[in-house]
Amino acid sequence: MTFLLSILAVAGGAFIGYADSRSDDVFITLGLLMGFSALLGLAGPRRPWLWAPLVGIWVPALDPVLPQLGLAPQRPGESFTFLFALAVTGLVMAVRFAGAYLGALLAWSVGHVWPGAGEARR
Repeated sequence: MTFLLSILAVAGGAFIGYADSRSDDVFITLGLLMGFSALLGLAGPRRPWLWAPLVGIWVPALDPVLPQLGLAPQRPGESFTFLFALAVTGLVMAVRFAGAYLGALLAWSVGHVWPGAGEARR
């Protein structure tokens, strides 16, 4: 299960990173990162610390690379400095960890409120 969720996390994160490089809407990207991380945290509540980096590393990694490769539009006047990349990475990291841990907390709380619900997943 962990291997399948890891592949899903990488694929979903790469898709969100690609979509972010073609869009200027930051809130949609952050919402997708949080929602997808929360779903992974819900599906695999024992490893939210793993889902967050697998999902979110793609946004700061692909944002400066794809326009250079011609796979995303160039944004004139936009420069990717180290400080900018660090700020983006920090924001993305906070959002994806919050989502993954919220999903894990939801899975834990459902298992404790309805004890029979946790048995169906195992």
